[in-house]
Amino acid sequence: MSRTRSLEGQVAVVTGAARGIGRAAAVALAEAGASVHGIDRLPIASPVRAWPTDLRDAALVAETMAAIEAAAGRIDILVNNAGVIALAEVEDMAVETFDLIHAVNLRAAFLTVRAVVPGMKKRRQGSIINVSSNAGVRGRRLESVYTASKHGLEGFSLALADELSPFGIAVNTLAPGHPVRTAMSETTYGPAERAAWIDPAALGPAFVHLAAQDAGGTTGKHIRAWDLVQELGLVPANG
Repeated sequence: MSRTRSLEGQVAVVTGAARGIGRAAAVALAEAGASVHGIDRLPIASPVRAWPTDLRDAALVAETMAAIEAAAGRIDILVNNAGVIALAEVEDMAVETFDLIHAVNLRAAFLTVRAVVPGMKKRRQGSIINVSSNAGVRGRRLESVYTASKHGLEGFSLALADELSPFGIAVNTLAPGHPVRTAMSETTYGPAERAAWIDPAALGPAFVHLAAQDAGGTTGKHIRAWDLVQELGLVPANG
């Protein structure tokens, strides 16, 4: 059985928190009692404290993460949600686009994890949630570069779970597991997926559940958020 802790008084950082799944995760964590700090280049609404940051800039990410920890006193939960995608045949994919996708989808997660782990190790607890997708476990035409970034995130997360388990830190990847209406999906979904998509807020309980884990509970897993929400019996009335 999963070991969980209350999120009351916990401090969470969510990247890509301005909209979509990141916004849903941030609001759900705040409603569960956490103090939530959001990183994005777009404006972020309350109840999330906004930290405008370009996740491609390693020095700026380090500065922002240090400022959040100084302001909040600690970081207990990290949600790496920011992501970008570009669809193209591999021979048509620009090197600059490859670099952008990996910088946001994978390198930024490394940068934020590197920043929070020392404090989590000292407190011997923490939860890191890296937002993945079906592309993290399979491949799809026109998505070779995006898929590579998500497979990298999956591997990074598995290794981290093993590395950080002795310090009580849980690391998991969370994929939507169901078509979700986001700015990204509006550019990639076909008619069938659009007909079935749900509001990102429906996935909020999955983030709350994983944020409450420690290494004695759920860790080192690839989890489908919609399946977890159904398992928890927390499907919204309009879900």
